[in-house]
Amino acid sequence: MKNICLMFLGFVGMALFVSCNDEIPRTLTGQYVGIDAGNTNFIYLRKGDMQPVDFTAKVNLIAVPQTSPISYTFEIVDSLTDAIENIHYSIVSNSGSIAPGDASGLLPIQIIPDNIEQDESVELTVVLTSADVDLANTKPVTYRISVTCESDLAGTMNYSHENSLTSDVLTGTVELTVFDNMPGVYKFDDFSFGAWGAAYGIDPPTGTITFFHLCGVASIEGIDNYGDSWSLTEVLEADGPNFTFSWANDSSYNEFGTVTLTRQDGKDWPPIIK
Repeated sequence: MKNICLMFLGFVGMALFVSCNDEIPRTLTGQYVGIDAGNTNFIYLRKGDMQPVDFTAKVNLIAVPQTSPISYTFEIVDSLTDAIENIHYSIVSNSGSIAPGDASGLLPIQIIPDNIEQDESVELTVVLTSADVDLANTKPVTYRISVTCESDLAGTMNYSHENSLTSDVLTGTVELTVFDNMPGVYKFDDFSFGAWGAAYGIDPPTGTITFFHLCGVASIEGIDNYGDSWSLTEVLEADGPNFTFSWANDSSYNEFGTVTLTRQDGKDWPPIIK
């Protein structure tokens, strides 16, 4: 049944891609640039040194890489921005470029993480205004910027998993990696901790499911490849050799479980709350 759902969602995804890009010229000839709106949430580390860091939002080239640089200009849309210039961010230049041979460039903006509170986020809205080639569209993109504290959880873990999908307690190993170079933002290589493979004989969940560890607070957010939302429902144990938590998703298959993770490097887990 899940395989049928996957095929259906694939067709839906294709339709959404077409409908969400109506402003992009439908011909495949030509060269275009556009702001990458695939990820609009950015998390930066507060170090307490008041040093700015480069904003990592990208401008993409929609063409084969070129032999000469492609320049573009942008502006901040003040009416859609609550971030304050020279407090939360600063503009290095209102123009940037995609280097020869590259497929993307950065917006030359810097973020000042220490001026953003741990429990707040600020929004920064940017629009491209011109380029050496055609603009893919002229819609502004709003980025949500927040901060986190030091987090060092990445590694290989052993797991023990009681779950609603199988009658047995599942055991195995799982890898936790930092996602997109953002501190405190992680991906497990199997968010089902063996349950999907054991129960359905299918690959682990994909999609946007993400594990967050932001200033000691853990959460799971995102949607899997079948369109179901995932969450961390309870933290039962941390601050020692084991990290035990419960998870669930809103699938009609009533999927949930409780996982105990033990780090293979022997390190203790820090204090973690939900």
